[in-house]
Amino acid sequence: MRKTALVLSLLFATSSYAKTVDNLASAFSEGELDARVRFQYFNTNWDDNDWGVGADDKDSKAGAIGGSLIYKTAPFYGLSAGAGLYTTHNISTLTRENGAKNTTSADLFAREKGTKYGDSYSVLTQAYLNYKVSKSSIKAGRFLMSNPWITPNDTKMIPVAVQGLSINSKEIDKTTIFLDYANKIKERGKTHFGSMADTLDTPVAIKNYYATQYTGNSAGYGEKKAKDVVVLGVKNNSVENLELQVWDMHWSDIVNQALLEANYSFKIGDIGTKIGARYIHQFDDGAGDIIKPRDGSVYDSAAVKFKGDSNNKVDTNLIALRAIFSYGSSKFLLSYSHTSSGGDLIAPWRGFPTAGYTRSMSVTDWNANTNAYKVGYEQDFNSLLKGLSTILSYNYYDRDPSKVGYQSATQRGYGNGDTHQANLDVIYKVASLKGLELKARYMIQDNQEVSNIAGNSGKKSHGYTNDTSNHELRLEANYFF
Repeated sequence: MRKTALVLSLLFATSSYAKTVDNLASAFSEGELDARVRFQYFNTNWDDNDWGVGADDKDSKAGAIGGSLIYKTAPFYGLSAGAGLYTTHNISTLTRENGAKNTTSADLFAREKGTKYGDSYSVLTQAYLNYKVSKSSIKAGRFLMSNPWITPNDTKMIPVAVQGLSINSKEIDKTTIFLDYANKIKERGKTHFGSMADTLDTPVAIKNYYATQYTGNSAGYGEKKAKDVVVLGVKNNSVENLELQVWDMHWSDIVNQALLEANYSFKIGDIGTKIGARYIHQFDDGAGDIIKPRDGSVYDSAAVKFKGDSNNKVDTNLIALRAIFSYGSSKFLLSYSHTSSGGDLIAPWRGFPTAGYTRSMSVTDWNANTNAYKVGYEQDFNSLLKGLSTILSYNYYDRDPSKVGYQSATQRGYGNGDTHQANLDVIYKVASLKGLELKARYMIQDNQEVSNIAGNSGKKSHGYTNDTSNHELRLEANYFF
């Protein structure tokens, strides 16, 4: 409590911009404070409210208000410190407490064991030290990490954070080297920093194997502890207009993933053009022995199997392609991705394999043997109203219904039928009030029902033949100061 009070005192007492200083007192008095007030409202309207548990209305809606205070000291001989306090509070007049399928809005509130839907909470998400020397920096502690596998995913009040180490170096001309190490992670809705298997999107069998908080055997979070995660990356811009990236993620005893990406920009007359390609290869390092996708022995109580699998490995790959065209205030996107039939890409930490390519709102387009397509159009309306812009997109996910996903991110109760999804985003950065940003997103999602797959009896009680098509509205207001 005393430590929290000290952090809060520093946060509220300091508001000047960070700069290099030569004494500790100035490091604190001349630090930088970033404050944010945030409001969000989500409304999910399910086309079919019969989820096998009666005909009651399962639509959900929820509102929350909160924000963050992030304080960073000024550098003292290259060394600085930072802390970030986040909070979210239920607006009960906007929240429906009994919605049985509060899938999206659940992330607005506490999701620790012992809490209930709608509970407010606060958490000291960031507390770290940062050291800069020459063109390199190293950060250690609890902070927001960003790489292709681990991201803050700051779309629901309080972001994802990790405990670990992050090194960023630009000592080599036109090259950036990244080294990230994470041994604990805190999800949205959580105050607890658990093992790297302690996430909703970790494959079910792996969560059970490591006895995480998502299983009944979570006392002490299990005798076995999931290993730490190491991510190494290199970005290079030596060739004009060409950016190359090479990354590797290693999760010992689980999986290794390698990523290659290239983006080339050029102009065709007045049209700016960017061509991109991404390839991810997943090497099984023990995940298959735990998940057993062929046998279906430890996926879940239904013993769902992958049809056609020759072994219990999850070796697989994904290729994604995109073309982006810019003309004046308009931007167009065409993209495609394909995941091979070997297995789902394991993505437990909100780093989405198809981000920037075929992903929009959904997180389900890296199922085994899935083809995904996306068309996007962005337009700014500064000539009409300064700060106003829109994003319109259409996605089609062509899935193999025999490949039942073995993690929340690829199963989601959709039953692996094909999905058609349309999204409209409207963003308004209010010019007359600096720091105020308003957002609205409307999604229409049509999920095809699938029955009699992988041993499924076709009954809704099994959980894989529900009509999960829905319309969803998201409203958000942010004030930064």
